[in-house]
Order: sequence, then structure tokens, then C-alpha cells
Amino acid sequence: MRRMIFLISLLRVDDRLIHGQVAVVWSRYLNVNRIVVANDEILDNKVQIMALKMSVPEGIKPFFVSLDKAIQLLNNPKSDKLKIMVVVNKPKDALKIAKKVSNIPLINLGNYGRVGSEDMKGKKQLSKNIFITPDDEKDLKKLLETNIKINVQPVPTDPDVQLSSLL
Repeated sequence: MRRMIFLISLLRVDDRLIHGQVAVVWSRYLNVNRIVVANDEILDNKVQIMALKMSVPEGIKPFFVSLDKAIQLLNNPKSDKLKIMVVVNKPKDALKIAKKVSNIPLINLGNYGRVGSEDMKGKKQLSKNIFITPDDEKDLKKLLETNIKINVQPVPTDPDVQLSSLL
């Protein structure tokens, strides 16, 4: 039996993907050496990838991969020596990864529901940084069923609020 190693330090849902909070604050707090951006849509946008790469601190290697490729990478035993932070931009993608990767110690909701969405009608506010649709709420409830710890915490110095207390 393979021993459980937490190569994944954090799976973060953040609709901005990599930015100051992720690239600088969380990566240093977790002492990660890799950031995996798992997103099917971004792969065709070379300009956005280039801009996101510029946000990553020196010494941390970013990867921009599809969800399926991220799952494959995270399940590869060769990744055991790495400290990885995974970033997705929606709860649905976090759920897909959580169902197929067994060594996730924490899912963090950082910022979600405002970027790229001028229409806030029909969204429920869970915290000052989290706004969800009814479909997002279903996905988050399914995430809770995985028994992975899920918190809402924009940065490590913010209070660690459990998602279950907000839904």
C-alpha cells in the first residue's frame, strides 16, 4: 500500500487564478515549489498565461494544464517530492479534482463570483469574497460530501471559516 503523502498543500478556488494573494501570500505561507493552474479554458489564451506567469515569485514553477492533465499529474507518484498548490477558478472544477485525487488536505475558497460577472442577480453571498449561483451551491455541497476540509479564507491571516458553517 502506498503511504499517504500530502504533495498537494492546498486546492484553491479563485476566479482570478494567480494574483498577489495566491502567488505571493499563499505560496510563501505554504512554502510550495509548484503552482498548478487547472483550467480547460485558459490553455488557448497565451496572453493570459504569460500575464499569470509574471505573477509567480522566483523559485516557484507554474504549470498551466487542463483539468484532466492536472488530475493525472497529481496522481503521479513522481510528484511526491513536490509541494504543490493547485488553483482552479470554479467550484465545479475543484469538485472534479477532489473526486479523482485522494491526497488533498484542504480546499480553500479565496475569491469567487465577482470577476467576469457583472450580473450579481441570483447570486448568494457567503462571505465578503464569495458569491455563488445555485449550481455553485450544489457543487459546494457535493464537495462537503468528500470529507475534505473546506474553508473560506482569502489570505492565511484571515479567520479560517469552515464552508459548512456558511451553507
